[in-house]
Amino acid sequence: MSPKALETSSILQAGIQIPYDLFLKLAILFTILIATWIVSKIFGSLISKALGKVNQKVARQARRIATSLIWLIGILTGLGQLGLEMTLVFTIIIISTVIFLLSIRDLLLNLGSYEVIDTYDLFKVGDWIQVGSFFGRVVNMNWMNTTIVTPENEIIYIPNSKIIEDIVVNKTASGEIRISVPITIDDALQISEVEKILLEAADEVKEELSPNSKPEVRTISVKNNAIELGLLLKINNPAKYSFIASEILKRAKIRIDEIKKK
Repeated sequence: MSPKALETSSILQAGIQIPYDLFLKLAILFTILIATWIVSKIFGSLISKALGKVNQKVARQARRIATSLIWLIGILTGLGQLGLEMTLVFTIIIISTVIFLLSIRDLLLNLGSYEVIDTYDLFKVGDWIQVGSFFGRVVNMNWMNTTIVTPENEIIYIPNSKIIEDIVVNKTASGEIRISVPITIDDALQISEVEKILLEAADEVKEELSPNSKPEVRTISVKNNAIELGLLLKINNPAKYSFIASEILKRAKIRIDEIKKK
């Protein structure tokens, strides 16, 4: 065969080889995209089922983020098959994964905290708990937060992660809790007289108190010509805390004002 004929044959073979390689790469890319679509659908469905019971909005957001990340990984993997530098591909995938995890950091913390609360049985629905400055009855628990209702009927949603980070006091003990009713008086008054008044006021609401408990009066602080006292009570119904405290303070004030008029 002449040199010219050999050259022509090589060109034809190269012309056939190039489209075949390109076709193979495109086929692999197409397969990767189809697989990515299937994985994103399955993973999105699992997220919706898992988080949908907690919060539909959270479930939609998590599904959107996860689906976007899966598609990003799929597209970058496909481009790698077309000749994109794999080091760059893996770098982008790692950065995207880190960004994704940071974006759902609060969600993961709350999920983990819920498992801790549930596993160690810190409290249950119906218990009266105090978390930091919040006090109330637990009415609902889910993967994201714990809902309590205060004695003033305020609804408070506490993230589970905050519960784990803070000190939790479970004040439920056969439905009874110990409370302190503070009162500040002028130091011109006799503490013994005020103590008697507070104990009498407590006796007038004794139907709300635990039958096995005894009210006590303690001095909390003395400053600036004022004395702060605290009436310690054990009440049957924590939901009546505000009512009982209000009744005692109202009755005590009436009697203290009578003493001042003398």
